[in-house]
Amino acid sequence: MKKKIKYNLLKALVPLLSLLLRMLSRTIRWEKRPDYELYKGKVIALLHGNALCVALAGIDRDIYTLVSRFRDGDLADALLRRLGYRTVRGSTEEGRAEKGGRTALLRLVQVLKEGQTVAITVDGPKGPAGKVKEGVLFLAQKTGKPIAPVYVKVEKAIRLNSWDKFTIPLPFTKAYWLAGKDIYVKEGEDIEEKRRLLEEVLAKLSES
Repeated sequence: MKKKIKYNLLKALVPLLSLLLRMLSRTIRWEKRPDYELYKGKVIALLHGNALCVALAGIDRDIYTLVSRFRDGDLADALLRRLGYRTVRGSTEEGRAEKGGRTALLRLVQVLKEGQTVAITVDGPKGPAGKVKEGVLFLAQKTGKPIAPVYVKVEKAIRLNSWDKFTIPLPFTKAYWLAGKDIYVKEGEDIEEKRRLLEEVLAKLSES
């Protein structure tokens, strides 16, 4: 009963939270801000703990993102839609049909082929932190679209004591958009090798 009350309370707060996040995004001082036209038709790969930092730079750009089918995902789905994102429910753990993983990834394949931008937390929804799941490589291989590794570094933030060290930027902080080179996954290429490469690139960006 307590969990249900907490969930309903959080759901009721989504409109207020989305407003606060929009206000927060306007205070951030970007030293380097992304040109999202350069990411059109690509798969933006980010870490779960850095998701809010990246999301604040992409408000109202109709970017597609994968949201967990777990109950917590309902709240994330409602919030992201209010921030101008488009959502597909499922998991990056491709093949786990009970969580809609394969169906969701096939939907994102279609979206990418239409030239839309997709953003995925590659180590979500439950980690381990920094461990890239194969779903993002599947997307790139099936569509021929590149994976664009990104990380947003902020000078002042709150870091939660969670598995992903989720980062909440503070108002008026400086922020830096860091990007690695595009990664392509061709048919027949070793998925595991590319997975390790993406993992290494994201780790280096997060340590910059």
